[in-house]
Amino acid sequence: MVVYKVIVADDEPLMLEGWKTIIDWKKFGYELCGAASDGDEALELVERIEPDLLLTDIRMPGLSGLDLIRVLQERRGLHTKSVIVSGYAEFDYARQALRFGVDRYVLKPIVSEEIHELLQELRAPLDSVVETRRSSAELRSAAVQSCISGLLRGEPTAVKEAEMLLGPDNRPLCMLLAEPGLEKRQENGRSARAVLEGVAEHLQAKGVNAWAFEDAQGRAGLLAACSTPSLLRASLRSEGHMSDLYRYSGVGVQGYEAVPLLHAQATAEREKPYFFRNAEKESTYTDMLTAAQQILTHIESGQPSAAEQSISELFKLFAQREVPSGWINSLIRHVLDRLSLIRPPIPEISSVFAQSRISAEKELKLRCRIEAERIAESLAASAEISEHPLRAAIAHVNEHYGDKLQLRELAERLGMNPVYLGQAFKRETGYCFNDYIHRLRAEEAQRLLRRTDMKISEIAERLGYHDTEYFSTKFKAATDELPSAYRIREQVTVS
Repeated sequence: MVVYKVIVADDEPLMLEGWKTIIDWKKFGYELCGAASDGDEALELVERIEPDLLLTDIRMPGLSGLDLIRVLQERRGLHTKSVIVSGYAEFDYARQALRFGVDRYVLKPIVSEEIHELLQELRAPLDSVVETRRSSAELRSAAVQSCISGLLRGEPTAVKEAEMLLGPDNRPLCMLLAEPGLEKRQENGRSARAVLEGVAEHLQAKGVNAWAFEDAQGRAGLLAACSTPSLLRASLRSEGHMSDLYRYSGVGVQGYEAVPLLHAQATAEREKPYFFRNAEKESTYTDMLTAAQQILTHIESGQPSAAEQSISELFKLFAQREVPSGWINSLIRHVLDRLSLIRPPIPEISSVFAQSRISAEKELKLRCRIEAERIAESLAASAEISEHPLRAAIAHVNEHYGDKLQLRELAERLGMNPVYLGQAFKRETGYCFNDYIHRLRAEEAQRLLRRTDMKISEIAERLGYHDTEYFSTKFKAATDELPSAYRIREQVTVS
């Protein structure tokens, strides 16, 4: 049976003593976790303990019981049931309590039988809340699992899905794979997934976004938004499970597209447990990632010779260091996948994976040279545009953000691949195409709210929004406040 946490608040010492002594909390599945003598103290207790049930008087020093409940209802993430216990039977108090969603209104003096019956009645709705939370957590866990699996498979929509579910695509990422030691596999202890879920919670409590996922039979993974896997190992050690699991980690890279590379690193470490044994070898992965990024940068800039030189440097690293073949294949596949986003793939070039390392280098150079030359030709053909196509795209958005803009239409106008334009636009501005437009509109809306008496609906229509509520939502997302609140604050500041 779930034990629910309770806090009571009352400024009468005898009442507080009564709550502690005459109520059999344990019998009905509750635990009295705190008692407060005023509303402010009660609020601090609630924020610290996050109780399931609050029983409070109305008239207290500081916040009143009703004000306390109102404040708690405005706090997101709190699901506390509330009961008013008061010596006042006035209708106005009862009406306010109803308006604030109070679950019960009990008159003093308290009678143990009455409170016990109340506790029994409240278990059903509390159980429902717990089940809803559990279902929500399970749904989110399933969504995270599906999202990370999509990233590992390189699915085209996975990056966008990850941005919505996991957060921005501009943070360094690390990965940890773990599986039970041989002596633990025959025990009925916690699974690797359960252990890493605990580590994820530990990291999230420290402000680090982390997500556990199933990787293979008996093996689990942890993806975290941090720059070094040492933080993941430290969190695992703090959970007391270092001796229970074999661990393999991937060095930090940036962007969800690189998740397959992280996984390849960790898998390679699993295949060669002593691969990460000193700083020089650990830096090998960073060097190779840098070289791969250089290849893509030169291609996107239309520089075929520079791209070929970066490929030569990458394959030198392969030859100089003992690099697992699985890692090499994953790195090359990453480059090719990025090329297919820049321009449609070239079918007459065969796969590099079935070739020797020398053949792979030749074919990769050929593929990259063709792509770089195509981009160079495209840039030359766009010479009549005064600026680089990406710059021209940004300038067009800056000038026409109040119009109905479509990324695909703008890409066609500039002779660019829509997916590539969207990615390049984000790298240049730091925002996705639509988010950038909404931010420009929010800045103009701020100017109009400060300097004009236009109605919010008029401003919304002027900026291309045909729905005022949608405009308000986007304005708040960009500025952290509603248009009406912004106008009031600015008026107060000016006066």
